[in-house]
Amino acid sequence: MKTAVRRLSPVLPFVLLLAGCASTPQILPVTPQIDATGMSARGAGRTIAIEVVDARGGTLVGYRDPTRTESAISTAPELLDNMQKALEAGYGKLGFTIVPVGAAADIALEVRLADLGYRRAEGGVVRELKTGATVEATSVMREKTVTAIYRDGQGKDTVLPPSLSANAEILNRHINGALSKLVADPRLTTE
Repeated sequence: MKTAVRRLSPVLPFVLLLAGCASTPQILPVTPQIDATGMSARGAGRTIAIEVVDARGGTLVGYRDPTRTESAISTAPELLDNMQKALEAGYGKLGFTIVPVGAAADIALEVRLADLGYRRAEGGVVRELKTGATVEATSVMREKTVTAIYRDGQGKDTVLPPSLSANAEILNRHINGALSKLVADPRLTTE
């Protein structure tokens, strides 16, 4: 027993440090970038007004350690502004002219962030981590209204809780994926 304790004693501070890091809160910088590569330029100068809203009911994404509330992961306040800029840039690359919300526009597009999820299983050395993003869109063009849902997500096994930069990379990838699917969908912009 003493031999086992001696072997663990040099490792123990490292384990305690990692456990402490897992319980610190994280505020994720989310800066989506839409990949318009291969998307057809279908705007032809038509105007589009894009409004982005948060339908989640709060900024909480999840917990790095589901047993500790102090390990909360939340989104930064500029999330919606960054999504708005990414969507405007994406539609701009497709030839649309961006106009402010409320202005006369050929297309009025509302994009709702419905879910940005981070769920890490409790207990065990290897834990499953499920992450994902869901956005909903409603497009109004004259008399036509189109509503659609776009998702991107993954599941993987982890030993240690991912760092802030790793979590930001994972969730940015999901938002990028969901928003890229939205911009690529011609139904939202075709009358």
